[in-house]
Amino acid sequence: MPCLISHAIANPSESIAVKVLTLLSCLTALHCSSFAFADQKPKPVAATDIITTETPGHSVKIEADIKDAKDLYLVANDGDNGFTADWANWAEPRLVGSKGELKLTDLKWKSAEAGWGKVGINVNAEGGSMRIDGKPVEYGIGTHANSLIHFELPEGYDKFVARAGLDNGGSDQGSASVQFLVYTQAPPAAPGVPTNDRTPEGAVAGLDVTEGVELKLFAAEPMLLSPSNIDIDHMGRIWVCEVVNYRRFANGDNPDRPEGDRILVLEDTNGDGMADKETVFYQGRDVDSAHGVCVLGNRVIVSAGDSVFNFYDDNGDLKADRKDVMFTGIKGTQHDHGIQ
Repeated sequence: MPCLISHAIANPSESIAVKVLTLLSCLTALHCSSFAFADQKPKPVAATDIITTETPGHSVKIEADIKDAKDLYLVANDGDNGFTADWANWAEPRLVGSKGELKLTDLKWKSAEAGWGKVGINVNAEGGSMRIDGKPVEYGIGTHANSLIHFELPEGYDKFVARAGLDNGGSDQGSASVQFLVYTQAPPAAPGVPTNDRTPEGAVAGLDVTEGVELKLFAAEPMLLSPSNIDIDHMGRIWVCEVVNYRRFANGDNPDRPEGDRILVLEDTNGDGMADKETVFYQGRDVDSAHGVCVLGNRVIVSAGDSVFNFYDDNGDLKADRKDVMFTGIKGTQHDHGIQ
């Protein structure tokens, strides 16, 4: 039963908007429409091909025009080969201009994020010596894809030059593949790049949308909290397992909801593509950490804890009137690998 497939419940600190949008995309429920205007996403001012262990020297030169730019963004993205040992080095990065040359390592970045490990000056993502194809790097910035590093640029420089390469920490594993890009405007967020932006707007901006499609936010906090699964009924209403009492033994710092978790119904009543009405179909401790919801007419199947329940709305008011147990006794209560 596809609508009962369990979705792993994300870190409680993750933006609720990220969770909602991820779940909606999984069930193709995103509000999408064609648009005629051009893609307004910032474009890189320089980019490499995907670098792999087949690339001679495991590196290439990258050069970018930064004349009149105020900001510099260095991006290292996974090469989409299905592996994750994407240790990336910005080797000998420098600014060139009327003031001469300035090592980028002599500047302090505004922000720096790596998909694994840490961004480091003159060290790789694990804090070890930087090496590309077995050779030491004179100076540089070590990171791991997907990565985003932001600098504010001083005046007097109009060119960025570096050698973009695979650190031996990844290439020695035989599976590294990275593309390096340079931007002078804030780039689209790459999947997997950590971000401190927990706003709904930041969640939308961080999603990669194919050309010709527009993505809009349907619902976010405070309308709902921590969704784990959704279904869509014949009227386009979104049914949500709202999981607040998830793993209290591990998330004791999060607020408890003594009334129990909820099954919500979200509606767009005015056709603007955003939820504007919320109905609590059911709330109780028996649906704490619910993992699945499936709507079949007036019957709603919910998987939670060690049981799968049937709820019935007998009068069409979007409220559960009665409940029975379809089956029970499943191990894995309060665990992602339990009932689905």
